[in-house]
Amino acid sequence: MIRFTSVAEAKFSPQFKERVLSVYSLFPELRGQAITCGFICRGHVLGTARSWQKQISLQSSVGNMTIAHELTHLLQGNGVPHGEKACDIWAVARLPAEMLDEQPYYILRHWQKGRWLRNRPAVKGLCAQAIKVRESRRTYIKWLSGQLRQLH
Repeated sequence: MIRFTSVAEAKFSPQFKERVLSVYSLFPELRGQAITCGFICRGHVLGTARSWQKQISLQSSVGNMTIAHELTHLLQGNGVPHGEKACDIWAVARLPAEMLDEQPYYILRHWQKGRWLRNRPAVKGLCAQAIKVRESRRTYIKWLSGQLRQLH
């Protein structure tokens, strides 16, 4: 279960904590582990993860994608490869389409918001497909980048 630090308890709204728990419920691999969720003051960093401590920290206004991205970091090395792009790919593939609220930064940083909004279901499908491609080709991120370039 996720335990919120005392600062996070004070800074996060009940609705935001519910959202964190909702996204966390999509990570059955983390059940039974003591996960801590802390608070980050406003700044450039929206979220962080320290997998060796089983801890994530978030700004109080981040979306489901950032929450899923940081939780995915806790899976890296256990079925999810290391790296920020890999983390985005696995997080997008895991989130239900209706929960894809924020544009994944590491794989789509140069996209305009309208392009993301039009292509969310296609991006989700391509991320899931990229995970399958990885089973036979380690160049799955390059493959995904090529596929994403074709979306307008």
